[in-house]
Amino acid sequence: MLLTFYRVTIIFLLLHCPYAIASDPSTLPLGTVLDDKGQPLTIPTQNKTALSYSTPPAVNSSHNIKTPLSKPKSKYKKTSRKQQLASRKNVANDAGCRWLNGRMKQLEKQLRLGVNHRNQHQQQELNVRQDEWECLKCGVEGPNPSDHHSCQYRR
Repeated sequence: MLLTFYRVTIIFLLLHCPYAIASDPSTLPLGTVLDDKGQPLTIPTQNKTALSYSTPPAVNSSHNIKTPLSKPKSKYKKTSRKQQLASRKNVANDAGCRWLNGRMKQLEKQLRLGVNHRNQHQQQELNVRQDEWECLKCGVEGPNPSDHHSCQYRR
């Protein structure tokens, strides 16, 4: 009984909705394009652009000639390993190195006015931190696990 109901419904839809089936070739022929109102548009057979532009020919002028420089630029001088270790331009990706860099910046800021008897201990700490920086290789690749013990400052 239920199957009969579905069969009747499908047959009814097929008879009253012919556009639901795409097998009818008379509804829309192949290669036809419709506009927003359903009217057919003509497709041009030749390809032509909407904008035609050609560049003007290049003009040779004496202004574009480069004069040779009197002396060539010097090559970049590679820094030595010792300079890389001491440099604070780059900081290794290590928490200890980042803390050490921040502490050294703070000490340098406090010592900008000069060293006197009141801040002499800060200068001593800065010297110790710089040695620790080089020992931990914080300017290059960072410390090895065994470096922390050997580079730690002993008071």
